[in-house]
Amino acid sequence: MPSVVERKQVSFDPKQQFFNPFVSGMMDDPYPYYAALRDSDPVHWNDDLQMYFISRYADVLHIGRDRQRFIRGNAVRSAFAEFQGTIIEEALSNLFTIDPPDHTRLKGFISRAFTRPRIEALRGRITEISEGLLDEAGVESRSGSLKLVSDFSYPLPFQVICELMGVPIDERDAVRERTRYITPLIDPFLDPDAPAKGAEACAWFKDYLTTLVVERRRLRAAGATPPPGLVSELVELSDQEKMSPSELFAMCVVLFIAGFENVTNLVSNAVRALVENPDQQAALREDPNLYGNLPDEALRYYSTTQYNARETAAEVELSGRSIPKGSVVVMLRGAANRDERRFADPDSFFLRRSDSHAHLGFGEGATFCTGAGLARLETEVAIRCLFKRTKDVAISEWTQGPTKLFWGPSEVRLEYN
Repeated sequence: MPSVVERKQVSFDPKQQFFNPFVSGMMDDPYPYYAALRDSDPVHWNDDLQMYFISRYADVLHIGRDRQRFIRGNAVRSAFAEFQGTIIEEALSNLFTIDPPDHTRLKGFISRAFTRPRIEALRGRITEISEGLLDEAGVESRSGSLKLVSDFSYPLPFQVICELMGVPIDERDAVRERTRYITPLIDPFLDPDAPAKGAEACAWFKDYLTTLVVERRRLRAAGATPPPGLVSELVELSDQEKMSPSELFAMCVVLFIAGFENVTNLVSNAVRALVENPDQQAALREDPNLYGNLPDEALRYYSTTQYNARETAAEVELSGRSIPKGSVVVMLRGAANRDERRFADPDSFFLRRSDSHAHLGFGEGATFCTGAGLARLETEVAIRCLFKRTKDVAISEWTQGPTKLFWGPSEVRLEYN
């Protein structure tokens, strides 16, 4: 079986060296570093970055649930400080950056669109899209290869979110082209050319969404029924003065980004975990009931979101260490999901694990991902469809994505029989 990535032995002592996820190559395989942090320095201070890195499950869970003492505040907003007063700030002033009560109010609106019955009703359509993409890529029950990301794991959730939002088919290519420049803006350490490209994309997106909003209002005023989709539902909320125009714009942006970026990585990472663990791939093919646990175990094993930042609103204590008020604490979700204090044999990928759902990959408490159910369904259906057509799946090439925040590949070459 071809090697996915070269596994390197690391020599890292967090008592003597700073952990820095933004150093080139460190996040390609961060798990040895995470293990060292959990063992000897679970509340790790990086003096260069002026940040605390938190690696144990119990501490990360505590931070996520304590919204009074651990707030987004400047810890998140400072990452977007250079965009103050720009179209980028307007686009990203959403669920990524705000605290309660506004966070709770806005999240309540979109939660209506992701109820369990509504999501499960999409199973047939997601299956149809998956089968169609595999047909287009020429994946059949014989040997061949597939560009997993560009031909399957990216277009699948993108098509699903476009249908949910109500974006016309002939306008989706333009939307897809722009959204790929917005996603990198969320990573706190940007490529030099990212802001200019991102600002142009955000401006285009605002014009485009304004056109959609105006058309839906025109149809309603004429007594006609607007096209179905979340855009129409959000416009109605805005017209009822439950959501401001800026909130409407930002909400649409976050739905597009969150609606497919993490699912793309989750599908790809799940395939990687199954390739690296052929016994689990065989178990999945023999027992389809294991598909139900696949998304959660894959997300625990390879977290698609590796970290989030918070600011301390008071002096706090974690794992016996005092942290001053106003400090930036970075929740290392990828580390927490491999914590042996919470998960038995955490470095093993095991589909019969009974507590996979306890991972922190979807957040926790008030920040739990609204679209988690949809992400699970898309991942399950995608790999069901892929494995139905293929055998002996292997990875001949894995190109790690450039961002540190969202963990996954920019492309994967699959070989199958």
